[in-house]
Amino acid sequence: MLREESPGQNSLYLYEPGSYAPLARVDEKEGEAENKVYYFHTDQIGTPLEMTDAEGQIVWQAKYRAWGAVEKLVVNEVEQNLRFQGQYFDAETGLHYNTFRYYDPEIGRFITQDPIGLLGGFNLYGYTLNPLSGIDLWGLCETKGMGVSKSGHHVPAVRKSVGRPFAVARSDKTRPTLFPKGENPEHSHWLLHEAERTHVGPRQGSFPGSDDELFNAYRNAYENMDHIKVDVASPNGTHLLGENVTPRAAVDLIENWLKESGLR
Repeated sequence: MLREESPGQNSLYLYEPGSYAPLARVDEKEGEAENKVYYFHTDQIGTPLEMTDAEGQIVWQAKYRAWGAVEKLVVNEVEQNLRFQGQYFDAETGLHYNTFRYYDPEIGRFITQDPIGLLGGFNLYGYTLNPLSGIDLWGLCETKGMGVSKSGHHVPAVRKSVGRPFAVARSDKTRPTLFPKGENPEHSHWLLHEAERTHVGPRQGSFPGSDDELFNAYRNAYENMDHIKVDVASPNGTHLLGENVTPRAAVDLIENWLKESGLR
């Protein structure tokens, strides 16, 4: 979905590069001189959790069940129909349009067979094995949603580092990041993002405080996350700062490394 047109309104969608994870929506309404811009706040696989206006006020917020069905619309001042990456909610049927097929979020399955047959997997109606980490952008085959095993978890986050001495690009594979361990690292990755929401803020957007306040915000966010263990290393193997440490300890390791590197 790039552009949506309805009587009296046109909406333009902006996405993260190389994905269908939404960043913003620009609404052009008939009779209004200025466009309205809304910002998406997504989870670890790019599913919209909230949408805020230019003043930062929440205008749409949802809680989901495991397979993508909306359990509750907490705030619904502005209509918002994007769901899992690549999916659009069809209000008439309750299904999600997924380009090549329709998806039923109540049962976590497509309603028709995969048009590419077994090339998309042995289950011709299946969506993904794990909805916490997998997505299907076109209704054809599963794709890992966040790639935690390759990129790790950035602390500070890429957008939170913009304009600071330690600013990092997502393409930089030398910067140490957090790699959750255990049986379900994707879920641990999601828990880290959830823990950050109160103290650091959502993934999209900057952090208003100083550098010291930013690192302290991460420490506060991870205060009760000692049950998660992470390795602190560069995605390309350049640096290894720590193994099997708590997220809170990982913040100290990264901050000390930035200081030693002259970036903090």
